[in-house]
Amino acid sequence: MLAAMRWRWMSAGWALALIAAALYLERWPPPHDSPVGRFLAAEPVHIVAHTLLYGSLSALLAWRWFPTDALDAPRAALRSRVLAAGVSFLAVAGAQELVQSLSRERLPCMEEYFDLSVDVGGASLGLIAWSLADRRRRYPVARALGVVLHPAILGPLGMYAVLRSALEDGSAALRWTSLGVLAALPVAAVWQVGLRRGWFGDRDLSVRSERPVFLLAALLSAAGLYASVLALDAPLAVRHVALAGAAATVLVSALTVAGLKVSGHVAVPVGVMVLLQATSFRGPWPFVLAALALSWARIGEGRHTPREVVGAWGVAGASGALTLWAG
Repeated sequence: MLAAMRWRWMSAGWALALIAAALYLERWPPPHDSPVGRFLAAEPVHIVAHTLLYGSLSALLAWRWFPTDALDAPRAALRSRVLAAGVSFLAVAGAQELVQSLSRERLPCMEEYFDLSVDVGGASLGLIAWSLADRRRRYPVARALGVVLHPAILGPLGMYAVLRSALEDGSAALRWTSLGVLAALPVAAVWQVGLRRGWFGDRDLSVRSERPVFLLAALLSAAGLYASVLALDAPLAVRHVALAGAAATVLVSALTVAGLKVSGHVAVPVGVMVLLQATSFRGPWPFVLAALALSWARIGEGRHTPREVVGAWGVAGASGALTLWAG
């Protein structure tokens, strides 16, 4: 009981400290020409600080909501605790970003949304650090990260991030991202039907021999998207995204046939961060964090081996780099 109370007060104190620090720095910032001001204004410092601070917060919240005896609770009770911890984290991160935007006399915009994405990436690493203290935590954390950072979520977000950075037009980026989502719907349909009819043993297609049908659908969708963007005379950035996706799908399919079950979870954020670095210094950072977290999670959950994760980094990185090089 005393330990639970200690973690409760520590997590609450850390949350209030984050919000108070944001308010203080917005209202009374150090002079821009001072050493402290220049240090805090440096973009790498800003990004790393968010990562470390919110990684620490997520670990404290995990200790607060999941003491050792809670790991043996019924599944329904665990879901309630997960929801409470998630809401608590988002409330603190959201409040800190709201303080920042209101102090600047405007509504939250891309600056705040980017910070939130970094906060979530940092939270993933914080949960991994928390899980290392007890082996029983490893699988649940790995599974949760695999769901929260699923390709169906990171894929559209990554495509939008790449296109918004390259086109500098949020509406255009959203339209082209919507086309990408439409092109992926047949793949999602094959996935759903395959699960219901028993083609796939689990939703991650963990058995390599079950993947050819899914990969064939992915190849057709990737080819359809690339043909569509060419027919619509899409901007170069859109063609880059479509071509990189098609190239990665071809390479993953070839390696799967050859016997290497490359991790699609890891490949998606790696590909996005490679494409993003061409137009943005800080844009790739949330996807770097996601790729690192998923690299650990897919191994920790037992879905992939280290070699398969390394293969995902290689396939996605090469596809993105070759696409940019080809122009």
